[in-house]
Amino acid sequence: MPQQQPPVPPVGSTTALLEALSALDAAVEDIIAHGPDTWSRLSGTDRLQAVARMERSRKKLTVADAAFLSGHESELPVGIQRKARAVSRIFTTTMRDARCRLASWSRVAERPDPWGPDPTTPHEDHMPELAALVAEGHLDAAGVEKADKQIRALPQNVQAEITRIADGPIANLARKQGPDVLDSLRAFLLDLVGAEEPYTEKDHSRLRSFTLGRQRCDGMTPVQGTLTPELAAALQRLMADYAKTGDLVDEADRDADDRTPDQRRHDALAAAVHAGYGRGRALTPGRGATTIVAVMSVDQFVNPTGTVLTDVGTHVPATTLLAGPHGLETYLQILDVEGRTLSFGRTRRLGDLSQYLALVGEEGISSAPGTDSAPAHCHVHHIDGWSAGGCTDLENLTLVSPGMHARVDDTRQHPDRWWTIPAPPGSGRRVHWIPPVSVDPERRPVHNDHPTTRRHPGDARRRRFREAEDPP
Repeated sequence: MPQQQPPVPPVGSTTALLEALSALDAAVEDIIAHGPDTWSRLSGTDRLQAVARMERSRKKLTVADAAFLSGHESELPVGIQRKARAVSRIFTTTMRDARCRLASWSRVAERPDPWGPDPTTPHEDHMPELAALVAEGHLDAAGVEKADKQIRALPQNVQAEITRIADGPIANLARKQGPDVLDSLRAFLLDLVGAEEPYTEKDHSRLRSFTLGRQRCDGMTPVQGTLTPELAAALQRLMADYAKTGDLVDEADRDADDRTPDQRRHDALAAAVHAGYGRGRALTPGRGATTIVAVMSVDQFVNPTGTVLTDVGTHVPATTLLAGPHGLETYLQILDVEGRTLSFGRTRRLGDLSQYLALVGEEGISSAPGTDSAPAHCHVHHIDGWSAGGCTDLENLTLVSPGMHARVDDTRQHPDRWWTIPAPPGSGRRVHWIPPVSVDPERRPVHNDHPTTRRHPGDARRRRFREAEDPP
């Protein structure tokens, strides 16, 4: 029986490739010949459109990088580190960038195995939908690397299945919300395959650590460590209450607070430690809540599995919250089948703290598109503006990141600012965000479908409600 030969790949014109590269060189030289004066003479709209075209072209070259690496693969050494070093020399770039290009190559290129059962089948790491997004110029190698890193952080036995199932949803998320959303895919990916978080409380207990380093010559002492989810949540709560600009300084000095965020976090930790040891008055929380707010569905309460998202953005195992006494003081909120708060009446006006607690349960993060601020760092926003007669009822409130809150037009008179309007009953949404005309000339409603809240009871229930053919 004759030995099987690998298939012959389609042959392109090497002359055409080299001519295209020459044309690319010439085009780049033409573009950089136009200095700031030329760019400044474009109208603001034309200038933004021009730079968007340039950026799309830059991102599309990620496909060419992948094609080169596939063609040059036989010349590359074996081993991740040695391969990255070789790519670094070839592209005359940093090791960090070389690893990024290799990760992107693994997802963008088909890389079929010529000696496999089917020599035309792409490699199991290939993500065609994500590759198409790159080819359109909407994602670059760094964005692809984010998705690759999230997938490879999962157990080895589910990576191939998650790659296959998650390709389309990940590409859709990146298209709608930008590449940074790909840093927060873990719960989203596990949910797609119905897998539970593989790390248990025993793992957390084994991995926990905190070390004070040796004092340096400048008198400062470095620290390092790994925190359990419950301690991380408690510290995030502390930072939300005491690490904002103006916190822990005299009233008269708040406007002059020039501390960096790192310095404010240091001072918040110092204040908490001193308050714990000292005889003076203990620190009081910013919203009046003395606990971390955690939310779960009725089903999860009865059968505690997975993790629970807290109002500071940290996931804590459900079993930890329900196990009884532990170091984390928690306000636990239960939601009904439609993601609505069971703990509060929905026909009466609620106090500020109760409203905040209810919004934590129903939304989980900022509702503004493209944001991921945890509730502890959000403002409570009137969907129908207070100045326009909007009432302070739970149905008219939503959590919004401070940056986006400042860009909302409560009067709905300025078309180039964001508007918020109540979502209609039965839509499975709480609020519609209307983008400025500069973002979308048609001003179509958009929402924040951030993967962080994929397993958050409020968001999950509303999503299932939206996707059901016959909502309950």
